[in-house]
Amino acid sequence: MKTLILFLCLFLSLNLSAQQGKDDDITSYKIAFITERLDLNSKEAQVFWPIYNKHNKRYENLKKNTWEPIKKDLINIDNLSEKEAEQLLVDYRNYKKKRLAYREDYIKELLTVISPKKIMQLKKADYDFNRELLKQYQSK
Repeated sequence: MKTLILFLCLFLSLNLSAQQGKDDDITSYKIAFITERLDLNSKEAQVFWPIYNKHNKRYENLKKNTWEPIKKDLINIDNLSEKEAEQLLVDYRNYKKKRLAYREDYIKELLTVISPKKIMQLKKADYDFNRELLKQYQSK
């Protein structure tokens, strides 16, 4: 029994390490992809990446803490009362407002580092990167 538990622990730790390695590879690839697409010089990159990472973290937290509960209730919308649906709509609208405010903050902060054209190139690079990643995933 101890051997089985030891084996399972070892297997899980190796699996988690492999996943972390894949995440690190994807992150490294994304940094290179966006840096190249935006043609960031080293000074721009030093200021750009902390802003980019900070705002991505904000979006992730908003999605996790606000959108995911809304999405969960949407799946079960037919079973909600009118009062619950009304609250869900309020939550949804607040989520959308907060998301827009986050985007406005992000753009305002980016404008201190890169030009409007580069901001739009960033939007396209993010889109292209995600499509590229999806293609690679689908081909495996």
